[in-house]
Amino acid sequence: MRTLPVFIELPSGPMQSIYCKIRQLGGSDISFFITGETGVGKEGIARYIHENGPRHGQPFVAVNCGRFTAELLQSELFGHEEGAFTGAHHQRRGAFEAASGGVLFLDEVAEMPLDAQKMMLRVLDTKTFTRLGGNESLTADFYIIAATNRNIGQAVLEEEFRPDLYYRLMGMMLDVPALRERQEDIPPLVETFITEFNSRYGKDIKGITPEALTHLKQAAWPGNIRQLRTTVRTAIALATTDTLEVKDFPYNFFSVPGLEKPFSAPEIKENTSTFPEFVQVLISIWKTFPSETQQTLIHELSKHLPEFWRNFQTDHIATTDENAELLNIKDMDQHEILRAVAQRRIDAYVSINKAARSLGIDTRTLQKHAHWEEQNDASE
Repeated sequence: MRTLPVFIELPSGPMQSIYCKIRQLGGSDISFFITGETGVGKEGIARYIHENGPRHGQPFVAVNCGRFTAELLQSELFGHEEGAFTGAHHQRRGAFEAASGGVLFLDEVAEMPLDAQKMMLRVLDTKTFTRLGGNESLTADFYIIAATNRNIGQAVLEEEFRPDLYYRLMGMMLDVPALRERQEDIPPLVETFITEFNSRYGKDIKGITPEALTHLKQAAWPGNIRQLRTTVRTAIALATTDTLEVKDFPYNFFSVPGLEKPFSAPEIKENTSTFPEFVQVLISIWKTFPSETQQTLIHELSKHLPEFWRNFQTDHIATTDENAELLNIKDMDQHEILRAVAQRRIDAYVSINKAARSLGIDTRTLQKHAHWEEQNDASE
């Protein structure tokens, strides 16, 4: 079980819509199921539900179901008696007892082992349970809020999550958008984190420069609010003035949408073109640079584009014979280019198989491109 972070109400439209739904159902006993990426603020939403519900002021207990093995999770939820298992040196209350009268927040509920899911369903139906290693039947009244960063429907289809437990928990579904989709929430979050870490590092940071804030708004934040908090914390520790500047933020914190997974070279598949994937990789790499570097690259490339294009029209579309006539594609459409390249390769090699292999395609594809005009005319 863990304590909750400081909660603030965020100004973006999607978050305001979520708060509105919570307030509308605040007096009911309808359960909430919160979805969203890791670090997106699901626990903060759970606290908002608690504070705006009839159990406000009662215990709020949070359990991350993905942190424990099956046995330890059962101990965390049900509690245990002394000697129930190795290391159980004394009796311990579990989350069910601790949350009695209040709210039990089950974070990453989709990671709960199937055995624990079955036991959880029984507790939700009867409100009774027994500590591990015990015989006494205990009763607890608690309200469940569940959350996950997974596609819960897919987990049910793959039989990794019990459908009966899913239907028992699903009530009102709340999907929390990624931080990159709600830039308006970044400034108040930054202010909150500055206040939080000022005293810890003996600093008196009063704010952040517009340029640095722009960088934060443009970043991808694959780790969402949790990553932003770590970023601001590091910047505060490194800051040498009373205002956070771009130089205070390590460059690796500024990531880009679409690069949430580690970079890897595009997979080359047989008989398929990798050119579009390669272009996307280049664009992704370009976006990882600071905005000033991006602008410099664009400026320099723009000066050389005419030269690059001329070279592309000549040197890069030549046949394998350096002295052969160059292929000018300036006035050709896509089909004409493919046909011309295919025919030249067939002329340059002793067999059609070798010509096809030189282009990384099969003989049927090569023949189709070489005779495109005739096939097109025939089809008409």
